[in-house]
Amino acid sequence: MARRRSKHLRLRIAVLAVVAGSIIGWSIYSRRQPGSWQHVFATREGMVGSLTSSRTIIHPGDRFVALPDRSALHRDVEVRYRGRVVVVPCLDVGPWNVDDPYWKHDEPPASERGRGAYRTPVNKAGIDLSDAVFAELGLTDNDYVDWRFVHRDYVALPFL
Repeated sequence: MARRRSKHLRLRIAVLAVVAGSIIGWSIYSRRQPGSWQHVFATREGMVGSLTSSRTIIHPGDRFVALPDRSALHRDVEVRYRGRVVVVPCLDVGPWNVDDPYWKHDEPPASERGRGAYRTPVNKAGIDLSDAVFAELGLTDNDYVDWRFVHRDYVALPFL
């Protein structure tokens, strides 16, 4: 009888281990999935020589984006424009707001409604692109782009 209890106990422990492993595995898998796509107006940040919100000085070849909420800082972002793709970090807060995490609720940026934190927006920008990212994507003027958060070491696939 003691053997039987021991066998049932081992079986229960094994089943619990499999269930716990599955939950942990699914949690890790789901966290590594890209975020939802955002279609927003993009502008070129410029400001070479200025200090970003992440305390780095902007150099001419720096590749990064700015999004309007501090929660985006240091997260990787995939940006797509007409068949070109880049994955870069978010190193600055802006363009018009500092407290507008529009991506969390799949809403348009506040700038599209003409609302700005410190000044009235003069365009509908929901993302700023560094000069290098702007050029790499092939933008010649401000335009709409698609972007989403991705995990570290994410490899962007080209449009097919």
